[in-house]
Amino acid sequence: MTPTRIALAALALLVSVPAADAAGETFRAQGNEPFWSLHRSAEAIVFKTMDGAAVTVAPVPEPASEGKADVYQASVENETFVLTVEDAVCTDTMSGMPFPNTVTVQFGPDSYSGCGGEPATLLAGDWTVVTIDGEPPIDGTEPSLSFGDDGRISGNASCNRFFGGFTLTGEGLSFGEMGAAMMMCDDPVMAQERAMLDILQGTIGFAIAEDGGLTLSGADGRTIAAAR
Repeated sequence: MTPTRIALAALALLVSVPAADAAGETFRAQGNEPFWSLHRSAEAIVFKTMDGAAVTVAPVPEPASEGKADVYQASVENETFVLTVEDAVCTDTMSGMPFPNTVTVQFGPDSYSGCGGEPATLLAGDWTVVTIDGEPPIDGTEPSLSFGDDGRISGNASCNRFFGGFTLTGEGLSFGEMGAAMMMCDDPVMAQERAMLDILQGTIGFAIAEDGGLTLSGADGRTIAAAR
């Protein structure tokens, strides 16, 4: 087979196109051992492997819904190409980064597995802090986190509101300098607030549990756990 294969007529499955596809949003996925990458736009699906081979499926077939998964199927030079995108958290086997989608690609006799989607979507929105360095918050305090789609974070640190920026890279999650109000509370509450802000400043990564819970982890091993 040639290194680049083009399916000009994909095998369409008679179901409706999800809103994300209709809006022309792109989707990216990748896997390891062996390395592969995939890019799905409104026009085509492009799948590449480490040896340089590429499969282009155009137009994008309409997906069939199977449980929590969307399945895209096409025929490429008499080989079956199947892309399955499941709405299930996937952790990259090399970086440890969580992604919102578990992805598999079947091309002919070969199968590839990996992760896809944007990790930031797992963080977006409001969280209630349930532990700070393993301890539940002091009664009467309501520490919280809110991740915006503009790279900003805000919330209640225990006594004061705080705000700052966050950065997601292929290596992990980090926060910039935090700003906060200057109100004073009882000493134990202020100690809890300092601990929370210190952990945020030292955060290097995050994880999403099966129940959807969030854990922010620092290089020193301390954590903040939160729930929706």
